[in-house]
Amino acid sequence: MSENAHSTWLHRFAVFAVFCTFILIGMGGLVTSREAGLTVPDWPTSFGYNMFLLPLDQWLGKFGIFEEHAHRLMASLVGLFTAGITIWVWTRETTGRTRTAAIAGVVITLGLMGVRTQTMFVLIAVAASLMAIFSFVKIFQNRSALRWWATMAYSMVIVQGVLGGLRVTQLKDEIGVLHGTLAQVFLIVLTCIALFTSRWWKNSKAAKTVENLAPRVVRSHFFYATLLIFLQLILGATMRHQHAGLPVWEFPKAHGQWWPSTEQGMLSKYNADRTALQNQLYTNQETLDAKGNPAVFLTTGKDIQASHVSLHMFHRVMAVLILGLVLGAAILTQRKLGESHTLSKLSLMWLGLVLVQATLGILTVLKYKPADIATLHVLFGAATLLTGAMGTVISRSRELPACRKAVEEESDENTQMEAAS
Repeated sequence: MSENAHSTWLHRFAVFAVFCTFILIGMGGLVTSREAGLTVPDWPTSFGYNMFLLPLDQWLGKFGIFEEHAHRLMASLVGLFTAGITIWVWTRETTGRTRTAAIAGVVITLGLMGVRTQTMFVLIAVAASLMAIFSFVKIFQNRSALRWWATMAYSMVIVQGVLGGLRVTQLKDEIGVLHGTLAQVFLIVLTCIALFTSRWWKNSKAAKTVENLAPRVVRSHFFYATLLIFLQLILGATMRHQHAGLPVWEFPKAHGQWWPSTEQGMLSKYNADRTALQNQLYTNQETLDAKGNPAVFLTTGKDIQASHVSLHMFHRVMAVLILGLVLGAAILTQRKLGESHTLSKLSLMWLGLVLVQATLGILTVLKYKPADIATLHVLFGAATLLTGAMGTVISRSRELPACRKAVEEESDENTQMEAAS
């Protein structure tokens, strides 16, 4: 079948997989926010059981264990969905031995993962990493070859799952940061597949020259804002996986300063102040929920370090830069392309997501890092990255002319400027 043929059901299935991945990222954020990452201490088994055979009474309703085990089950489901998309796409785009070999590769990989030993998973992850690189090269040569997008997504979900398991067994926070970062990249790749299989993408024209694309200033705002959001999410993942609680609990200032000192004497004061605040919250019965489980994570027992404060402040500065760029993108698309343009509507939604994201970040600080708000902060972070990535892809590949009204207004502005000069 032609690479450009449209399949409504493939698109719907890809959208559903994206939705499940989005939920998975939220569940991962909840695991980290509730400091539940090691409540199930073994992998690939769960308390010695096959992951899928763990008795319900050992994880349902159990704080921490439920979040961690449910996250593992959801990750397996997303992996199966991605495998299904990969088989589906290779079946549509290829024939003969090529199709057979590709499908066999996916099925064999799934079968080998049934041998639930850590060594087997690591070997498969190494092979998957190489396949992801190979797929990227193929995509670079032919961006419309959806089978390689699907292969890259499948390879990435394998690596992602193994990183999550190694985070448990190796007890390394750096693996957790990489695990969280790769999850965002995987979400973008999977969403690109959903976009490329949509009827809208098929009906829109591919730009043949740069002149047919959106104005350069619009493309630049989408690209650089998305890049900053990605870096911001890496910063956020690094902060969460330090498991050091909240180093700053004031806004807009931080410890009474616009940029807090990180001298040792001041760090000692911050730690003493946080301990006093934690004791006050405990006395006021604000640290636990109705079931006696932790409700806020102001402190986790680790002292505040200079690096914790610096990362927190850089996170705030980056948020301001992102807000400025996304606001600029919204204004520019409205002026250059018109209010009814696809990119204009997308940029307004993007701005709304960023504003909600910033609000959730502020509330995370002021409410002393409650798990539910912190998790929503993670989810909206993924949504802002996803929206920016889609805007970047669309603005750099599709021929979407400006609305007539916007063209006329820009022409009038140019005429007035020439007359004034």
